[in-house]
Amino acid sequence: MAEAAPNRVLSVTTQRNEGPYLLEWLAWHRLLGVTDFLVFSNDCEDGSDRLLDLLAGHGVVTHLPNRPPEGRSVQWSALDQAWRHPARKAADWMLISDLDEFPVIHTGAGRIADLLAALPDGAEAVALGWRLFGANGIAQISDAPVTAQFTRSAPPEMIHPIAGTFFKSLFRPASFARPGVHRPRHRKDSAPLWVDGSGRTLPPLVAANDKRLSLLGVTDSRNLAEMHHYSLRSAQSFLIKSERGLPNRADKPVDLGYWVARNFNTQQNTAALRLQPALQDEMAALKALPGVAEAHDQTLHWHQHRADRICRSSAGYDLFCKLLLAADSAVPTMQRQRQLLVMFQAIKADVTS
Repeated sequence: MAEAAPNRVLSVTTQRNEGPYLLEWLAWHRLLGVTDFLVFSNDCEDGSDRLLDLLAGHGVVTHLPNRPPEGRSVQWSALDQAWRHPARKAADWMLISDLDEFPVIHTGAGRIADLLAALPDGAEAVALGWRLFGANGIAQISDAPVTAQFTRSAPPEMIHPIAGTFFKSLFRPASFARPGVHRPRHRKDSAPLWVDGSGRTLPPLVAANDKRLSLLGVTDSRNLAEMHHYSLRSAQSFLIKSERGLPNRADKPVDLGYWVARNFNTQQNTAALRLQPALQDEMAALKALPGVAEAHDQTLHWHQHRADRICRSSAGYDLFCKLLLAADSAVPTMQRQRQLLVMFQAIKADVTS
């Protein structure tokens, strides 16, 4: 079996105007055993950069303001810097993820050490399958933890929309050539051992292809761990996300279509709740650091006021109403999902041919 506990686990993320969610995300990852954080921020209006500066001053994170050259993706620019950073070179394991993504480990006490102890010897990367969480009918932004508010998700085996099969990666950086948003890139002629969230070796179709972001065809892959993805949060939160856009896909609209394709509240999912007492304690410890609670509250108030202001515009009001009307997205039958997937793959083939 793999080692019981890593020496250093590095988490890398980018954020812009996500201040109300920072403390929970950091507390969750610290609870899981992450030892080092590189947090990149850009063009913040909500005070999250000030909050990060305070946390950096207390030794919780390394905060790196990110101003990429014109035409360069914010996220890719950050990842390139992270790969050159001494923290990456010192890390035994690395996780690149966003502030709406929370690894949930089902084995042992739910910590990264428990996951690694359950992996086969020589495992160098773990594909953590996304589990899409819906808005759970929540309209307003609040200060309650995301992992406690949103407790309904898509089913585990869903092949359409294709995002339901995506994954993020926990990996040994020393075994790879460079970073990626979803998965690291292989060295030339290397074949690192990839496993799924059940600890099973991934098929070559997935493991050997750097561009493969989907676990399509890999079943029962969440027994040890997966990645909870709260990409919507509340309807008000989504308004602000829509205004902000995506860090690596500026051309992809965050609109009603995005909401409908991810707002799955199909089944009760309480896997994240077992860590809530410890999470609350960890968040309280962060808020007890001088200046942190006040800075957190300021970001929350900014988001609440911003959402109210967006709703006063005709376009913002229209989107907010439609989000509430689209309170649930239906999971198609598996037969229908397969039909839609075939159509999707045919269109992709036409585009690339």
